[in-house]
Amino acid sequence: MAEQVRQMAVDGRDFAELASQYSKGPGADNGGLIGTFQQGQMEPALDRAAFSLRPGEVSPPIRTARGVHLLRVDRVTGTGERPLDDVREEIREEMYNEALQSRFQEWLSKDLRERHQVEVLN
Repeated sequence: MAEQVRQMAVDGRDFAELASQYSKGPGADNGGLIGTFQQGQMEPALDRAAFSLRPGEVSPPIRTARGVHLLRVDRVTGTGERPLDDVREEIREEMYNEALQSRFQEWLSKDLRERHQVEVLN
């Protein structure tokens, strides 16, 4: 039966409807949605299958101690990495601050001492 349900999903039937109709798992009432997972958080067989799929792909049936599963990956996100467009201004500001700090230290240690009498008291 799982292979038939998978084939229906591959043929274009709505995965959420199929999950609601055929699943007995925890996400059945929610169209098969079970949340977001990082690699290593699921049973090894499910983990291997989930992290080998591209978004929109449906796994072959996976048998575990809890039953037979079909997985579909909706979206893959990075491991804490953010797109360059999201961090561009932060990087620019950090680089500017580092350059400003470097110039200030150079001014303080070199230019200021060359132009003025500096006496260091302990």
